[in-house]
Amino acid sequence: MYVNIIYVAAAVAVLVLWGRFLVWIDNDLPNMPEQPAQLWKGVLLASVAILLLIWLLIPNFWFALILNIFIPAALLGYYWRTRVQVLGSSGDLLGVISGHMEQFSAGRQAKKSVSQLGLRYEGKGGRPLPLPAVEDAGYNGVVLLDQLLIQGLENRAQRIDLMPSDQAYEMSFSTDGVSYPQSGMQRPNAEPLIQAVKQLTGLSLEERRRPQSAVFTTRDADNNPVHWTANTSGTTAGERLWLQINAKDNWKMPLDHLGMSSEQLTALREVLQGNEGLIIVSSPPHMGRTTTLYSLLANHDAYTTSINTFEINPRADFESISLTRFDPAAVNASHSKALQSLMLKDPHILMVAQCPDAATAELIAKYSREEHRVYVGLRANDAITALELWRKVLPDNQVAAAPLRAIISQRLVRLLCPTCKIAYQPDEAMLAKLNLPVGRDLSAFKANTQPARDQKGNLIKCPDCASLGYRGQSGIFEILVINDEIRRAIATGRPAEELRTLSRKNNMMFLVEHGFRKFALGITSIQEVIRVCTPDKKPAARPKAAGSGASRAGAAGKMPGQSQAGASSAGNSRAGGSSAGNS
Repeated sequence: MYVNIIYVAAAVAVLVLWGRFLVWIDNDLPNMPEQPAQLWKGVLLASVAILLLIWLLIPNFWFALILNIFIPAALLGYYWRTRVQVLGSSGDLLGVISGHMEQFSAGRQAKKSVSQLGLRYEGKGGRPLPLPAVEDAGYNGVVLLDQLLIQGLENRAQRIDLMPSDQAYEMSFSTDGVSYPQSGMQRPNAEPLIQAVKQLTGLSLEERRRPQSAVFTTRDADNNPVHWTANTSGTTAGERLWLQINAKDNWKMPLDHLGMSSEQLTALREVLQGNEGLIIVSSPPHMGRTTTLYSLLANHDAYTTSINTFEINPRADFESISLTRFDPAAVNASHSKALQSLMLKDPHILMVAQCPDAATAELIAKYSREEHRVYVGLRANDAITALELWRKVLPDNQVAAAPLRAIISQRLVRLLCPTCKIAYQPDEAMLAKLNLPVGRDLSAFKANTQPARDQKGNLIKCPDCASLGYRGQSGIFEILVINDEIRRAIATGRPAEELRTLSRKNNMMFLVEHGFRKFALGITSIQEVIRVCTPDKKPAARPKAAGSGASRAGAAGKMPGQSQAGASSAGNSRAGGSSAGNS
């Protein structure tokens, strides 16, 4: 009985091994097109039938085994000889077998590498990124990167910064527009981590000075994807790395998701019904300007209207919207001349992310008076300051006033975590500060700054906000709609305070008032409103004015700065919504 079992097992083993090899030969035959493939396939199939008959008809185990070894060996030897004759040294089957063994070993190492990481790493098209073997020197950097990304995700970081200092690397997580310093990282750990990022994403390992950027994707155990943008650049102390989560998606937000009040949104939509004139969007840096500009563009029908942007660093891709990049580092680069070239293409809707000089301002003013809609970003603390900034750079007040339709100013406030926020009654001093009647019962909330701890003293993190007290961001706005009365005041050179009073007369809600309203609704905290609405006390650099005295016509100097409003915008900033953060 046992002899029969051994006999059958040996027969099956020989047939299976030979069958697998025949499948390989069938896939290999196209490498030798001059060989009669059909003849080879016929012979090989016949060999299988012969082997099967030998096992069925010959009862002697050893004799059958010898025949079943001899026939495949003879065919294998002949195929080997033919392959070498046709392909030369590359046809040697020993090399093929060695290559398969190396691939098998590499596959096992890759599986071992992946099994020791908490995240899966993918490149374009979802293809797995090649990970170094466990014993490779670069593998430790991948492990450190994996730990860093997991830590960042647990803390809801939208941006992770590794900045070299004299002795080590400083690390910070940015969440909802606020940077939280973390424990630093020693150079022997930080530098291999940066090299691992560059190796995984295909960045140059030798380039340590010029900026480089690449995108990769991670997936957790639940297969949730996170898209990371990795950026590296050189500093005097070493190479810097910062990682941003879902960078491009965060810039796209519908207009009604930015955080405007219903009154503000209604007033703005009335202005947007036309396709001509100028709308200014202003804010300090990193307070939501660019996403608001993108949201305004998305309000237009890109299929029936030609829409262009003019930016130093486009932040997102939009279907049917042409993004134009301006490189200030290019030879003979001129912001105004590059913009003028774009205007020659005559787009109906144009977004200019910044206005760094008088020549650019004059082009914008002229173009927006010629049945075009222009959106321009300015760096200013409020709508009236942005208006003053716009007036000062143009030849005369009438030129400044003519194309204006509206000025939007904004900030980003963090939203209180709905899970752990704390209800409280503000004291009388706070109610007086908010111009609310003393004694009024206000259902206010504040962030939970003292999260619970377990019996061992370990922090019990809020599952929604990671015990930061806030989750997400929203905009607070003031929108100055330019009606005929305000336009005349601008054209006749009325001072800023008079314009502020006039805007109030026309029912403009100031930034801080909008913030107080969101506080009263329990959306944010009063501390957060005060934080973002307090003017930056650091004086901004004051660039050279466009001209001196009363004569400024035709001047091409820099846009004048304001001590609180800021100087010319050096780049774009993010806009706000329920999930926006700092750029």
